[in-house]
Amino acid sequence: MRLPHLRFLLLAAATAWLSACGPADNSGGDPFAQHDKDLRKSEDGNSLLGEIRPPPEIARTFGITAKDDRSEILLLQGNAKLAYPLYQKAVLSVLSGRQNGMKLTTLDAADDAEKQVAQFRAALDRKPIAILLDPADGADFSSVLPAATQAGIFVIGLQKGLKGCSSLVYCDPAAIGHTAAEIALDALKRKAAEEQKSEVAGRIVQIRGAEKSPLSQQISIGLEEGLRKQPGVILVHDAPAGWTPETVFHRFSEAVNIQKQFDVVFAHSDVLAQAVAKAATHYNTREQLLIIGVDGLDSRNEGLDLLRNGEIDATVARPLLVDLALSLALKKKADPAFQPKESYVVPPIAVTPKNHSAFSARREFALPSL
Repeated sequence: MRLPHLRFLLLAAATAWLSACGPADNSGGDPFAQHDKDLRKSEDGNSLLGEIRPPPEIARTFGITAKDDRSEILLLQGNAKLAYPLYQKAVLSVLSGRQNGMKLTTLDAADDAEKQVAQFRAALDRKPIAILLDPADGADFSSVLPAATQAGIFVIGLQKGLKGCSSLVYCDPAAIGHTAAEIALDALKRKAAEEQKSEVAGRIVQIRGAEKSPLSQQISIGLEEGLRKQPGVILVHDAPAGWTPETVFHRFSEAVNIQKQFDVVFAHSDVLAQAVAKAATHYNTREQLLIIGVDGLDSRNEGLDLLRNGEIDATVARPLLVDLALSLALKKKADPAFQPKESYVVPPIAVTPKNHSAFSARREFALPSL
């Protein structure tokens, strides 16, 4: 049984939010055009030549070291090679680029916890107005976060439970699991009704990210909690794929060999869910499965695109968080007396063929007030 899904491209699908974010100016990346704009930017004649930043090409040619007095925001990412953090980085780059006098620096720890702590320590010397911290698995910042507080640096953690930050902006991973469970249970309820069965029953397979990933562990906890609403729906197989699509075929094959039959596969990313769909096609079981992913991004071969094309049946869209975090940082910069809340929680959204078009057009999450 599968959820009804789109078998054709949605006509008039709205442009994704990220692609709608155009460049901050129309210079087309021409440094000389930007230089000319700087020369003429002040109509009252108060702009001095000594204050103008030369184009990078001129600065490199003549060995000019221009003073960069822009306010800096640092984004420290645990693993920037995965789809979701890559999208976060791209969106934050666009949004921060639209702020006058602002620059963004991003650092990727490449899953190295010690490296990220060292990056954080080095970041303090740059005296940024804010550090956005997406921790690598196992990273311990207890030795460096107090120094950030003493230096007056605003640190925004992007993960639940991160201690010592000025504030947290996160999506509860357990809520992602709950949302996936709701999608599965709704579909299985419809199946039971169609078959005129009084009991809702089903067998669930879960494909995690990494075995020791706190994110995957908490998502799994949420899934199991959500499935308890229907005792006849059980998790029969749970295997890690290391966030690697190439591993999914082996995990799926194991599930087929051990479990023989199941109704739903929940994968901890849309990329993994796409690999599940390919494996199910190989085993001729695709039409009998409901496949759910996580992230809900609107890039090619990402969640919304895969759902639009019917490759997967549903996705749990995660809020990007960096937009809200940037708003917090800018508010703190404008008003140093501003006291942020301890945490700002943004819930995920279930996206199915029913609400896919509306969600794709707006990508609206329930953002809390500052």
